[in-house]
Amino acid sequence: MIELQNADQFIEDFEKVYKKRIVRIPYTTKEGERKTLLMCKCFKRWIALPYHSVAILENRITDRKTAPFKLFESEDGNIISTGKTPWEIRDTIGHSQYIYSDKINPILHIDSKENIWDLFPSDVKRKIRKAYKNGIQIEYGTSKKLLNKFYQAYALRMKEIGVMAMSKSLIARQIKTQRTIVFTATLNDRVIGGATLYNMDDNLFENVLFATIGEYNSYYTSYILHYAMICFVKEKGGSKYSFGRSTRNSTVHNYKKHWKAPESDLYWSYSKAHKNIRDRKIYYAIWKRLPYSISSLFGPMFSKYVY
Repeated sequence: MIELQNADQFIEDFEKVYKKRIVRIPYTTKEGERKTLLMCKCFKRWIALPYHSVAILENRITDRKTAPFKLFESEDGNIISTGKTPWEIRDTIGHSQYIYSDKINPILHIDSKENIWDLFPSDVKRKIRKAYKNGIQIEYGTSKKLLNKFYQAYALRMKEIGVMAMSKSLIARQIKTQRTIVFTATLNDRVIGGATLYNMDDNLFENVLFATIGEYNSYYTSYILHYAMICFVKEKGGSKYSFGRSTRNSTVHNYKKHWKAPESDLYWSYSKAHKNIRDRKIYYAIWKRLPYSISSLFGPMFSKYVY
């Protein structure tokens, strides 16, 4: 879990972006420390934390009588709750016997390198150089124009791989918090890729959304985009760059292995047995076959139930 001393600003930003109310849940560690876990109610289940790969702990006590339940960590690391409220906790370790553990998160540590070029394997360096020679141009910022350019590539790529795209308005709200920045890659004035970079706590920056147009992948668009974001993190004094979560042994995961970043396993623990929509591959196949006009219209409406 990521720990914050005071989560007031995080909560304010989260609620503005995702239109979900965060509730502070009393949480007692196995060592007896009393802290607070940030959770949202999504239908009948409480999640720590939707849209994020890892839960957020606040290093202060909350004993609010309005808290719907309390959580206690047992000696074996499993979590027990008062009442029968179903919950989901996202972390780098498991907290129950009911776990979805098909995701990983590679994080590059850049604070120890004066020259970040030394972090990369020779093959990655070669492809970054090649991308520049191919004439790919990188822009980054928070303007509406850049958001529109990014969303062109993002929505199209999500359709290609059978995944629901988040809405442009949601990404605009992320940018408005001043913790998300947009990157775009263009070639001969055509947008061929883009990404968003989220600043969690001034040290950890995460690539949240990423898309490259398939027909241009031979130009090494993905390499120059990640390189540009890593350079940005270094410039801002950050110490960690997260490539974002991926499905274990997927094509995207195998690509990220090229960067040789240390990987963390992700565990989404449930209070009881739970069927995960991500295991139903038929949904991805159906989504790929929908006309783009339909997927681009309904994707943003349904994506909030997936992430």
